[in-house]
Amino acid sequence: MLDLTKERHAHVHERLRSDIMVWLATVKPDGTPHIVPVWFLWDGDSIYIYSKPDQKIRNLKQNNAVMVALDDTKGGSDPIWVAGEATLLPHDQALYKQPGYVEKYQSLLDKYNWTGESMARDYSEPIKITPTKLFA
Repeated sequence: MLDLTKERHAHVHERLRSDIMVWLATVKPDGTPHIVPVWFLWDGDSIYIYSKPDQKIRNLKQNNAVMVALDDTKGGSDPIWVAGEATLLPHDQALYKQPGYVEKYQSLLDKYNWTGESMARDYSEPIKITPTKLFA
């Protein structure tokens, strides 16, 4: 989806790699939006999120369309949104098996006295988002 030879695409790629939070928007069964801040990992092709078994998981079981918005818009001058399709992954693809995710959040895991394994007990639902459209 991203052509890293283009300056704007390279910038978006770097933001996806380095930003700490994204806003994940899903659709409730009644058609209303549900949006929450989440930690995430961008692997160059897909976005990975680990969730508690909560409202967003229930939403994704009904409708896999999502929108992801990067958290920091630099005073409104750098908004980035990614539309995509979410896939709920098997539990055996837990976050502690994603070394890039653990590495990205190691300082925050340490702050909360978590390991990848302990966080995975609560955030047990792996989600893969395949981007379909970029708005930047």
